[in-house]
Formats: sequence, structure tokens, C-alpha cells
Amino acid sequence: MSEISDQRIHDLLRRNFNGAVPDDGFSAQVTRALPARQRPRPWLLPAAALAGSLLAWVTLLPSPLLQQVAHEWLTGGFGAASAGICVLLLGLSLLSCGWA
Repeated sequence: MSEISDQRIHDLLRRNFNGAVPDDGFSAQVTRALPARQRPRPWLLPAAALAGSLLAWVTLLPSPLLQQVAHEWLTGGFGAASAGICVLLLGLSLLSCGWA
């Protein structure tokens, strides 16, 4: 559609239909028929974050990268594996903050 046809349709509707369409209580009836609002569940987001963290931990447990990070942290070192995990965690944290 072009700007000209939009204007023609707008003019046609204005000429043939003056005023608003009578509501006759339709909006109030629809509003009453809507379900009640659900109460917020403040525990849901922390529980989901904990479940996701535990699932990721269990999934990565056999990974040699995670074992290398654990070895680095236990010996007091900070190597490439630890830096990679830190960057990954930071990125995922920022992503989840943006999503939330």
C-alpha cells in the first residue's frame, strides 16, 4: 500500500462512518471475563538459577577443562582455563541479566 491509498481509505472511512462504534458494555464484559492476575512468585527466579547452575555443573563434571580449573584453583594458580571459565561466567551472567 502507498501513502496515497492509505489516505484514500482514511478519507472513505471518515466520510461513511461518523463517530465511534457504540460499545454497549462490550469492553466491561470482556474485562470481567479475563482470568485474575497471577501472584508473582519471587522464589522462582533464584530456584531456576540454582537448578540451571547445578545442571551445568553436573554436565561439565567429566570435562577436562573443569578438572583443569579445579586443579588450578586448588593449587592457588590462575591459568588460561580459569580465565576462560571466568569470561564464560561473566558473559552468561550479563546475558541472563539482559534477558531478565
